[in-house]
Amino acid sequence: MYCSALLRRLSTRHVCITQARMHMVSRQLGTTMRLRDTESIGLERKVRHDEDLQTMRRRLQYQMRKRGILETDLLLSTFASEHLGELSREELVDLDSLLSNIDWDIFYWATKKTQPPEVIQKMAVFRKLQDHATRQGTKITRMPDLKD
Repeated sequence: MYCSALLRRLSTRHVCITQARMHMVSRQLGTTMRLRDTESIGLERKVRHDEDLQTMRRRLQYQMRKRGILETDLLLSTFASEHLGELSREELVDLDSLLSNIDWDIFYWATKKTQPPEVIQKMAVFRKLQDHATRQGTKITRMPDLKD
């Protein structure tokens, strides 16, 4: 009883826990709670309507380097160094939305270990990230240097 109430409270407060994570927590706690299919994915992000492209690219570059999990940092930072300069505003907005998700979710979705939500699958920038992850393969890499 307590576990189900706790999970319900967490999901209604828009905590950054995806449906997959909530299901995993539910299984670990021994509850059978089912989440609604309309549950939001990721954190709520601050909408920046007047941000110019250069500022947006620099902010995203920083956010892609400083995630907190090395695997995701390496994947996203190498993607940023190769593709960030050529992405359109729409793709940058989608990328910003994608970055609102949990690091492990982004990593597993990009490396095709788990199925991403349909909204993310439709993003052109996400397909580019998956192609980038596939090309990186098992190659040993390091975080690229920042350019001025």
